[in-house]
Amino acid sequence: MAFGLLVANQGALAACDPENALYEDDFEFLDVSWGAADDSILVDDGALVIKGSGGVVNLETKTAGAAICVDVSVAEAPNVADSPAGLVFWWQDWKNYYSVFVWADGWIEVRRMSDGKSKTLFTQEAGALKTGAGAVNSLELTLQPKDATLSVNATEVRRFKVKRPKDGGAVGLYGISPDDAPATFTFDTFIVNER
Repeated sequence: MAFGLLVANQGALAACDPENALYEDDFEFLDVSWGAADDSILVDDGALVIKGSGGVVNLETKTAGAAICVDVSVAEAPNVADSPAGLVFWWQDWKNYYSVFVWADGWIEVRRMSDGKSKTLFTQEAGALKTGAGAVNSLELTLQPKDATLSVNATEVRRFKVKRPKDGGAVGLYGISPDDAPATFTFDTFIVNER
């Protein structure tokens, strides 16, 4: 959620234009479109923070095609290899969506949740990922009707097939912690441009 400043922001802005965004948030406060703050999802120091495991979706981001940019950090994690953070897209409900997760040990994964069943589309090591707790990574995702292109820190990782829901879907943010070792995730410079 918290992001590292000018150099990292340049990566986030490569695919997304904040001036013409469908939705843009620098998290000066928790906008009502994210829902109400609680102990696990809140805004702190210019970032949206998720503590423990959970996700939040912004329904104002519903679109059929989009360029999505966000800066992601596994801010604190006793076990970074078991604490992924990322975004969800084409979210219809918590049983139907896609997700992109990054691990602070250098791996990235894309999953599809369909009728409550999770399927991994791919997992790969991404050399462009900054590693370690506290490292900030800029994710860029471009959604087309039948495929998506994922970039990390302005480096393309992979283009992959997806199946867009009939009416598209919303975008959200997500973090997963091991039950015995809660992590803290931060997100900043969140931009969604409709395509």
